[in-house]
Amino acid sequence: MRIIIDMQGMQTASRTRGIGRYTHAFVRALLENKGDHEVLLALNGLFPETIDPIRAAFRDLLPRENIRVWYAPEPGHWGDPASEVRRQRAEVIRDSFLKSLQPDIVHITSLFEGFEDNAVISITASEEQFPTSVTFYDLIPLHHPERFLTPHPPHERWYRQRLDYLKKSDLLLSISQSSSIDACKILGIPEENILNVSTACSNIFKKDNKYEGFKKELFQKFGINKKYILTSGTIDPHKNMERFFLSYSMLPDYLKDEYCIVLIGNPSELHREILQDLAYNAGLPEDTLVLTGYVQDDDLVALYNLCTVMAFPSYDEGFGLPVLEAMACGAAAIGANTTSVPEVIGRDDALFDPFDEASIATKLEEVLTDDALRLSLSESGVVRARRFSWDETGRRSIRAMEELVKKRKSRPRISKRINHSRDCIEALAQLSPLPDVTESVKLSADIARSIVPREHQRQLFIDVSELSQRDSRTGCQRVTRSVLLELLKRPPEGFSVKPVYANLEKTGYFYAREFTARVLGKPSLGADEPIDYAAGDIFFGLDFQASIVPAQQDFLVHLKRHGVEVHFLVYDVLSVTHPDFFWPAHSNVVQSWLETISLFDGVIGISKATIDELRTWYDQNSIKLPPDFRFSWAHLGADIENSAPTYGLPENAGKIVAQLGQRPTFLMVSTIEPRKGYAQALAAFEELWARGSDVNLVIVGKQGWNVDALVQKLRTHPELNSRLFWLEGISDEYLEKIYGAASCLIAASEGEGFGLPLIEAARHKLPILARDIPVFREVAGAHAAYFGGSTPAALAGAVQNWLSAYQNGQHTRSDDMPWITWKESAEQMMTALLDRSDAQSPLHSDDLPRERSISLSA
Repeated sequence: MRIIIDMQGMQTASRTRGIGRYTHAFVRALLENKGDHEVLLALNGLFPETIDPIRAAFRDLLPRENIRVWYAPEPGHWGDPASEVRRQRAEVIRDSFLKSLQPDIVHITSLFEGFEDNAVISITASEEQFPTSVTFYDLIPLHHPERFLTPHPPHERWYRQRLDYLKKSDLLLSISQSSSIDACKILGIPEENILNVSTACSNIFKKDNKYEGFKKELFQKFGINKKYILTSGTIDPHKNMERFFLSYSMLPDYLKDEYCIVLIGNPSELHREILQDLAYNAGLPEDTLVLTGYVQDDDLVALYNLCTVMAFPSYDEGFGLPVLEAMACGAAAIGANTTSVPEVIGRDDALFDPFDEASIATKLEEVLTDDALRLSLSESGVVRARRFSWDETGRRSIRAMEELVKKRKSRPRISKRINHSRDCIEALAQLSPLPDVTESVKLSADIARSIVPREHQRQLFIDVSELSQRDSRTGCQRVTRSVLLELLKRPPEGFSVKPVYANLEKTGYFYAREFTARVLGKPSLGADEPIDYAAGDIFFGLDFQASIVPAQQDFLVHLKRHGVEVHFLVYDVLSVTHPDFFWPAHSNVVQSWLETISLFDGVIGISKATIDELRTWYDQNSIKLPPDFRFSWAHLGADIENSAPTYGLPENAGKIVAQLGQRPTFLMVSTIEPRKGYAQALAAFEELWARGSDVNLVIVGKQGWNVDALVQKLRTHPELNSRLFWLEGISDEYLEKIYGAASCLIAASEGEGFGLPLIEAARHKLPILARDIPVFREVAGAHAAYFGGSTPAALAGAVQNWLSAYQNGQHTRSDDMPWITWKESAEQMMTALLDRSDAQSPLHSDDLPRERSISLSA
C-alpha cells in the first residue's frame, strides 16, 4: 500500500499550534508502524521556509526521495475573488500531482487550511479517485457560529466548503471520541467511516522531582511569587477564561493569598490586555494573573511538574492536550465535564460544570485543600496518561487505512500509462478565464516540477561548469575530467549521469550535452537545455567553481528543498587557512563558496586532512551546519592513461629526456604558486650547484599568481636548460616520460588538499622527498622521505642526505606505496554520496554532522 500524506498541517500557521504538533507526532507514529507499506510526504512548495525543517524532522524515518514537493500559482487570500481562479488552478495541479504518485490512499493532516494563506486542499468524491482519509479535530466553529461564522461571511463560506470536503472523505481519523460523535451526529457521516485514533503527548512530559531544584530560577523567569494554579487558554469564549477568573475570585481569601494563576499561552499584545481586563473585572488583584507568553518545552514540563493543580475550564475541545501533558507530569488535573475533557481525565471527581462559576470554585477549593484527593489525582493521572500512546495511534491508523484500501480494491486503478501532465493541462484548459502567456509559462513550469513520470530514472548531476568552458590542465581539472569519465563509463546503479553547468549570466543549471558529446566522441546529444529534476536526484559539485556556486545559491537551495541531494567536492581550504598564499580577492571568493556549500547536504574531501581543516574552519567561524550534514573523503587516482590524457611531444623532448638521464634528476610537478615551495627549492639547488653537486631540477607546471619575480628569475637563470628545466603546459604523454627519467620527486608545497604528484610518482616507483605536512603523511606514509624547515639550507641538506642514501641504495622507496585508480577513486566518491548504511545509526547524534571514512585500500 502506498500512503501519501498531505503535510500542509505542518506548513501553514498551524505548524506553531496544536495542529502542527499533532501532525508531527501523528506522522512519526504512522511511519514507525508502517511495516512494509510505502509512505510519501507531500509538501506545498508555496511554503518554502517549511520544507527543510520538515525534511529534517523525518530524516531518520524516510529517504529524501519519499518527501515530494508540488508547486502551483500563488492562490492568495481565499476571500479575495481575484484569487479564485488561481486557487482552482492550484487545486488541479495538486490533484494531478497526487494522482501521478499512484496512491492507494491519501491522508490529509489538516483540512481546515487555506483561508488566509496559500494552503490548497480539496477532496473529489469519485470511484476513480484515490480514497482519502482526514485527521478530524473538532467542529468548534460550528458549535459557536455566532462567534466564528456569522460575523464573517467569507470565512463561513470557506468553512462550509471544508465541511463539504469532509463529508466526501472516505475515512475520518478523529482525535477523540467526542469529536467522532460530533462528526456522526452533526455532519451525518456514517459511524463506520469514523475511527477515534485519539492522541498522546510527547515523551518529554513526565514527572520528575529534579524540577524542585530549578523552582526559584523558574519563578524568577516568569514572575511567579507564590504557589500557583496552572491553566491554559485564550480570549475565545469557549476557553472560558472569564468564568474561570470569576470562580477564582470566589475562593476563600486565605487561598487567594496563597495561590496565583499562571496562564500558559502566547497571546498578542491586544489579547494580553483583554485577558488582564477580564481578570481585573473579576476582582483579581494585579499580581494574581501571570501570563507566561511563549514557553519552551523544558520550561513547560517544569511548570506542569511544579503546579499545585492544573485547571482546564474550556467547555469545547477536540481533545484537550494540555490536560494530558499535565497529567503525564504528575499534576493534579481538573477540568470541564463537557466534550472531550472527561475522556482525557477519566475521573468524575475531577470534573466541574464549566458554565457554573460556583461549581468551578468548589472543585478548585476541594483539590487545593484536600491533600489526599490531590495526591490521588496526581498518581492516577500519571497512570492514565500512559494509556494514550502515539504508537497505538499509529497502529490503529494504519489498520484503518488497510481496511479502507481493501474495501476499495475493486475500484478502477489509475493506469500507469496515463500522462498526468497532459491530463493536468487539459483540466486547466476547462477553467475560465484561460491564462495569459505569462501565466501559461508559470503554470507549465509548476506542472513540470510537480508531476514526475513514474518511470523517471534518478539523475546524478555532475557539475562541470569550469571544465566545459575551458580545460586549463590544472590539478582540479584533472580530477574533474578523470572522475567524470569513469562515471560516464560506469554510472552508479539506478542513476543516469548528467554533466551540467551554470554561469553567472543565467539562473539555473543546464545539461552540458555538447560538452558530453565531445568528451565521448559522439555526435550531438542535443541542445544544452535547463535541467529537469526530481526528488531522489543528486547534484555533485565535482568541478571547482567558487564564483558560480554562490551566484546559484538560491537555485541550489530550491533543488535541495525539492528533494535533490546537493554535495560538493572540496579540494582544499588553503585560501582561507593560509590567505597569505593567495590574492585577497581569491580568498574572499573561496570563503563565500565554503559558506555557501555549508547550507547543503555534505562535502567530500580529497583527503582526510582537508576534511579536518574544513571542520576546524567551520567551527572557528561559528558556521552552523544542517543537522544531517555529512563529511567524508576519498583519495585520488594515479593512472594518467584513464584521465583523458593529452598527447603530443615537442621536437626537443627526446633531447631533454636524455639530458635528465645524465645526472640525478629531481622533479617538481604543480602550478607555480607561492605555497608550492618553488622559491625555496630553486635557492636550495643554487646552493647545491655552488657546492659542486651535479644534479638536475625539473619544474613541470604553469605560471600561477603572485610569482612574477620568481618566474623572471627562472626565465633568465644561467642554468636554464642545462641543469634547470621548466616545462610549461606539457602534455600528459610528455609528463609520463619525465616521470620515467627522474630520480626523485620533491613535494615542497606548504599546503595541499591531496598531493596527486606523490601518487603518480609512486605509480612510476619514483622515490619521494616531501615536506612534512599532515596530508603528505596521509598519502605517502612510510613510503617517502620527509624534510622540515623553510630555508633553502634546510631543503639543500635534505636533498644532500637523500642523495647519499640513494647512492648507497638505502633511500626510502615508494615501490610498495598503495595507490588507487581513477575508477576506484570514483567508486569511493559514489560510496560517500550513495551509501546510507549509517543513516539511522544510534551511534550518531542527531545534533552533530556525520563523518564517514572511505577505504583507502587499492
